Amino acid sequence: MTPEAFKAAVRALFAEVAAMTLATCAQGRPWASDVYFVADGWKLLFFSSPGSRHCRNLAANPACAATIHPVVASWRDIHGLQLEGRVEPVEGVIAMARAAAVYCAKFPFAKALLETPGESAAKMARVRPHAFIPQVVRLTDNRQGFGARFILRLEEGRPLGPLEREAGN
Repeated sequence: MTPEAFKAAVRALFAEVAAMTLATCAQGRPWASDVYFVADGWKLLFFSSPGSRHCRNLAANPACAATIHPVVASWRDIHGLQLEGRVEPVEGVIAMARAAAVYCAKFPFAKALLETPGESAAKMARVRPHAFIPQVVRLTDNRQGFGARFILRLEEGRPLGPLEREAGN
């Protein structure tokens, strides 16, 4: 797989899939949560309540993992991403406004919730933007052969080396 094909496959999954499963751990207790996300470059933005279990876990330990994959009917069609990284709260008015704009562009229902008075808008007002910052991106794609997996290592959104076919596949 070429680096261009890898990036195109990752961008397609970022656009096609609405939710990522976020895996966190604090005090030796693992937890997984599905969150709607939107890509902003390599950063994956999501909105969650600071009081949610996954946000409390992230406050204690920002290291986490995530998966992104579409629903498929056959093992031959399995493809998706396995990511390792960390989550940081989005800080600052400009960064928060950008996160909201990018998020609402992918999920118009979020804008409608914010504009509608009532219980939903009150709940939306309590959520905060967070950024998942990947350090490792693995693309699995059984459509290219059983267990085909490619890996890219990142530092602050920049590749640390060339795209690799992960060993053992």
